[in-house]
Amino acid sequence: MVFRNAVDTDARAIANLHALSWQKHYRQSFSAYFLDVEVFDERIRVWQKRFQNPKNTQHILLAEEKDRLLGFICSHFDEHPVYGTYLDNLHVNSQEKGKGIGTQLMCKLAEEILLGKYSHGFYLWVLTTNKPAISFYERLGGKVMDTVKADDIGDTIFYKTRYVWSNMQDFLNLARLKTTTS
Repeated sequence: MVFRNAVDTDARAIANLHALSWQKHYRQSFSAYFLDVEVFDERIRVWQKRFQNPKNTQHILLAEEKDRLLGFICSHFDEHPVYGTYLDNLHVNSQEKGKGIGTQLMCKLAEEILLGKYSHGFYLWVLTTNKPAISFYERLGGKVMDTVKADDIGDTIFYKTRYVWSNMQDFLNLARLKTTTS
């Protein structure tokens, strides 16, 4: 497995993995019509826009094996004055789950935060219906900050919870421990 920074020609593969992930994990949050009919086109538009007009803080890292996308992480450094870097997306191919790819991508982000001397840790939002992701983030030491009602993605109102990791070295130590004991 190799890690590399994404480029604009990766937009379609990223959008496809993102849409498949939502189809699998967000059935309780979004309508069947959105997930079965609209999500692929909607995600392609989003990712093409992100590559055409990236924020200067945007960082997208891919995990690949033999040119096959296994997972990706998209973050925005120092997005929040208290919580730091925003981990906007973390998705792993469902056939590759349980192999540590998500953990490794998060570790790469934590290392980048340390190397870049960014002022804080990182945070993310997870839909409250995505129980596998919640379990994963809690195993990696994520702390719940708040839960809010939202309608900023998809086609319905849903609830999402903010998880925060404030100390990158503590996160890396725990993640590496979990990886070696799994």
